[in-house]
Amino acid sequence: MPFAENITFMQGLYDEMPILEIHGNVHSLENQVPGLQLRYPGSLVGQQIGDYCLYLNDFAPSHPHVVRAIHTYCELSGHEGAEAMLCFLEDLATNGLTGTVELPAPFELAGHRLEGRQTRVLLYWLILQEDINYPSPRHMGVRMPFVRYTEAVISSIHPDLLDIETVVTRTAARGGRPAPRFAHVSLSTRFLRTFDVIENMRRSGI
Repeated sequence: MPFAENITFMQGLYDEMPILEIHGNVHSLENQVPGLQLRYPGSLVGQQIGDYCLYLNDFAPSHPHVVRAIHTYCELSGHEGAEAMLCFLEDLATNGLTGTVELPAPFELAGHRLEGRQTRVLLYWLILQEDINYPSPRHMGVRMPFVRYTEAVISSIHPDLLDIETVVTRTAARGGRPAPRFAHVSLSTRFLRTFDVIENMRRSGI
């Protein structure tokens, strides 16, 4: 699985961290995305080994932030943008950081502009946290954000079937097993193909 190696990497950082205070240690990704850092140990209840918080300068992006950003990206660029986003998500799910599909236009995330590979790097590390903190089979692990991101694309094209606020609520929900992927008889096979790619991701074993 494209996320397994860096789960092990983050767990290894815990073994050597000099500061035990929450977010007291920094692993910099600024050579890939200006201002991007992993701060650890994390603050999740249960003290999951490897947990961290992703920061872009002083902003900590969340999955709901990304869901709204994907929805806006696809709304502004129409069906071509939606298709580009689906291809990007499929490649990210399949290949992680080694993938080659990038978005054709800059990705705006809560006022931050990401270009080219920067979007891949930020989303990869944001998604990775899920397999550390909410692993399958009890939870969905990294599949959860991928499913919600795909639902954000659906909401931009078919708001009559799925509205963005519903997607945001499903994304932010914690405390139990996440809602399954959106299903509707009118949903095109194009979206089903992306859902199938996500479902068939190789498991990390975490």
